Amino acid sequence: MGDNSKTYFSFLFVSLMLMSFEGNKGKFVFEDLFLNGKQIEVYNINELNSKGSDFCAVPFRNGIVFTSSRNSSDKDGLKNIFNNNYFDLFYSEKTGNDHYTDPKKLRGDINGDLHDGPASFNQTSSIMYFTRNNEKVKGLVSLKIYSAKEKNEKWVDLKELSFNGNKFSSCHPSLSKDGKTIYFASNRPGGYGGMDIYKTIMKDGKWGDPQNLGVNVNGEGNELFPYINEVGHLFYSSDGYGTIGKLDIFLCKKNGNGFKYKMNIGEPINSKWDDFGFFIDKNGEQGYLSSNRSGGNGNDDIYGWKLVNKKIVKKIIVIDQSTGEKINGAKIFIENQKNSWSPSILKNIEFGTYGYEIIDAEIYNLNIEKEGYFDYVAILTKDIIYNEKETIVLLNKRKYKLFLGKMMEQVSQVSMGNVEIELLNECDGSKQTTKSDEDGNYRFDIMCGCEYVVIAKKNGFMTRTKIISKSSNPCHSNQSIEKVIEMKEVSKSNRPRASIFDNK
Repeated sequence: MGDNSKTYFSFLFVSLMLMSFEGNKGKFVFEDLFLNGKQIEVYNINELNSKGSDFCAVPFRNGIVFTSSRNSSDKDGLKNIFNNNYFDLFYSEKTGNDHYTDPKKLRGDINGDLHDGPASFNQTSSIMYFTRNNEKVKGLVSLKIYSAKEKNEKWVDLKELSFNGNKFSSCHPSLSKDGKTIYFASNRPGGYGGMDIYKTIMKDGKWGDPQNLGVNVNGEGNELFPYINEVGHLFYSSDGYGTIGKLDIFLCKKNGNGFKYKMNIGEPINSKWDDFGFFIDKNGEQGYLSSNRSGGNGNDDIYGWKLVNKKIVKKIIVIDQSTGEKINGAKIFIENQKNSWSPSILKNIEFGTYGYEIIDAEIYNLNIEKEGYFDYVAILTKDIIYNEKETIVLLNKRKYKLFLGKMMEQVSQVSMGNVEIELLNECDGSKQTTKSDEDGNYRFDIMCGCEYVVIAKKNGFMTRTKIISKSSNPCHSNQSIEKVIEMKEVSKSNRPRASIFDNK
C-alpha cells in the first residue's frame, strides 16, 4: 500500500499505525471447502495494472470494476501516487481467458473530485455501494459509504448511507447475495482495535444500526476489505495476530448467524507484503486479490488466482538390499500413459533419492539401471503412487565370477602373448580391455547373468569374436568360465581383419 500522506490509504493507515506480526503459515485453510486435491496459482493480470495503484477487482456484468490511481492525463497513475490526485472506479471488459480491454472510467456522477472506491454491486448490477472520502472536518478526513444507481449506462442518484459519521470512517462495503446486508470496515467507537468489520441489515427499506462482528472476526489490529461470498463465508484482510506479512487475507466460516474464529488462508494467496481485496467465484475455482508483493507493475496490483491440477512430487529411494544403504548414481526411467509412453530420466534430488511429478495417469512403468546391480523393472499403479509417500526399491548386487582363457595360434597351437582382448558387457554397455601374457593367458571378472562379447585383435591375424551367453553365465553357479581363442594368421597383412562371427 502507498505511504504518501495525500493518498487514499495513507490518511487511513498512518492514523491507525499499521503493525506487522509474525504468525503461523500453515496450509491453505479452506482446502476442505474449495481445493478438491488441486492447488492455487496466483498470477499478475498485467492488462489491468498501471505504475500506480490498482486494486479491489469485483465482477461486473461482462468484466470487472476496480479502483485505480490512473486518470486520462496520466494513464499509468504514477503521478497520482505523489500528487494530490485521487482514486477512481474503472471498468474493463473480459474478452477471453484472463484477457481484458483497456480500462475506462465509470460514467456519471460516480467519480468525483476526491477518492472513490472500492465498490460492491447487487445481483443485477443496477445498484452500487462504494467508498468515498470527504473534505477535512476539524482536521479529520473520514471515509463514508454511498450508494448509486445505473441509468442509461451512467451512475447517478448518489446517496450517503445513514450509518456514516464525520468523526469516524466507514469503508469497503460488501453486499450479501440477497442484497439485505452490507459488511464494511469502520473505526467507530466501541470496536476491538483500529478498524473492525461490521454489518448492517436493511429493514423496511432502511439500513439498521451497524453490528460489530465480534471477537471471532475482530482483534486489536485493523480488519479491512471484507468480502462475503455466495454461501456466506467472510473473507477480509488484517494486520493483527497470525499474519505472515503485513496485511493478510483471513477467512471466517459461516456459523449460523455468526462466524467461526478467523483463519489465515496462507500462501500463495498471502505473501510477506500487503494482500487484500479478495474475491472468489461461486464455484470456488478462481478469483482476484490485490497485493503490493514484489514483481508487480506498480504500487498495488490486481492479481488473478485459479485452481490448477496439483503438482505432486513423489520420491523413489534406491537401496542396496544386502547392506540397506542408499545407492547413488542409478539411472531411473519412468514412463506413463499420458505421455505416450515417452520415458523420462529422473533427477537425483538427494543422495539415493530421485523425484518425479505425478500426472493423472493410471499406470507408470519404472526401470532402474545401476552398474553392478540387476536391472529393476516394475509397474506402479495409480493407487500405489497416490497412497504412498515414497517408493522404496531394493536392488540386488550382481555376483561376479572369473572368466579366463588362453590365446592360441590356430595352426601351430602355440600360445600367443600380447593379443588385445576387449570384453563388452551387454547388460550395462561397459567395456574391459586386457592383453594376453607371454603364455597366452588372460582373465576378467564378470557379472553373472549378463551376456558378453569377446573380441580378440592382433596385427597380422584375423579378428576373432566370441559370445558368452546368459545361459552359459548363470548366477546360481560360481563356476568360472573358460574360453580358448584361436587366432588365424593372415599372410602379407599387417593389420587385423574381421572374421566370420564365431558363436562357438
